[in-house]
Amino acid sequence: MSKHRGFVLGMLLFTIVLSLLISSSLILIYAQNSSSVPRCANYDSKSNIINVTCNTNLSGIYKDINNRKILQKNPNGVWVLNASIVVNPQSKITINNSDTSWLKITNKNATEPNYISILGSAQIDHIKITSWNPSLNDTIKQNVDGSSPRPYIMAIKAVGNVDISNSEVAFLGYNLYPSNGLVYERGGNGSNIINNNFHNMWDGFYSNHVGFVTIKNNTYHDNLRNGVDTESGSHDFNIIGNLAYNNNAIGITCSENCYNILFDSNTLHNNNIAGLMFSLQANNSIAKKNFVYNEKVGISLYSSSNNAVYNNLLRFNNIDIFVGGNSTDNRIYNNTLMDSNIGLNFADNPKNNQLENNINLNITNPLFKESENITGYVNLR
Repeated sequence: MSKHRGFVLGMLLFTIVLSLLISSSLILIYAQNSSSVPRCANYDSKSNIINVTCNTNLSGIYKDINNRKILQKNPNGVWVLNASIVVNPQSKITINNSDTSWLKITNKNATEPNYISILGSAQIDHIKITSWNPSLNDTIKQNVDGSSPRPYIMAIKAVGNVDISNSEVAFLGYNLYPSNGLVYERGGNGSNIINNNFHNMWDGFYSNHVGFVTIKNNTYHDNLRNGVDTESGSHDFNIIGNLAYNNNAIGITCSENCYNILFDSNTLHNNNIAGLMFSLQANNSIAKKNFVYNEKVGISLYSSSNNAVYNNLLRFNNIDIFVGGNSTDNRIYNNTLMDSNIGLNFADNPKNNQLENNINLNITNPLFKESENITGYVNLR
């Protein structure tokens, strides 16, 4: 009987020990697995940069860095970012109304702004993004010359889309490239910027060697330079149905070797230099069905060629359509020019520009030539 009891006790003890060993092993395995799970965001205190290395959002970054001094979460989806964010290639940041209503970005110090740099991809939707001055509890206002450092967003060599929709983006950027507001450079091809309000930026949008972008149904107003500026080899843009007004320079422009740009059904008024401009070898592009009014120059073509400007309504401008520089082989036809000082203004040395069936209604000076070296034919009625 005692032998049986000893056997039972021995088996019981063996079972307990085995259970403890298994439990310890499981805990060790869990701990090893947990520690091996990579974080999507890592903070470098020396550079004050949050590096995003996989797909995440602000809540994920907040969890990973666990530092309210760097990323502060406030009630009602309001975040204060006291660092820069760099989204690495093959990574994506999503900032939308699932966890965000307003992202406020501060300056690093008096001379250096924080920023968001996207080398991977981004989806920004149904939120507000601005600069922020915590001491004033307000956005950072800009000097007339754009000399005040302010946070900015840039998609530099982004390998994926950087899409922005249904959002307000404001009070960003200053007069130092690529810190001038919202910048796409050699990346972000195929992006969509739709149904947003961009205001009080240095540039509402600026691109450099970017293609196949849609900019549609946005409002660009009170920006300290341009509303939309597609430059330096930008190509194959669809700029459709936007409203641009009260920008300190140009409402919408295509400049410096841009090509295959479509300006369609935009409304432009009260910009300080011009409503819509083709400039410095802006070629093979189209401006149609735009409504341009109360501008110094409604639509300008300067040193640009092989463009088509048609079915636009221009009214109450000092100059409705300006053609200057060595602009050649542009077709300007079926436009309605109304209640303006000058209908068509030619200057410098334009050649072979064809004017057809443009309608003149109450224009003080329908055709003004600053140079006689104008070829092509005119049928203005």
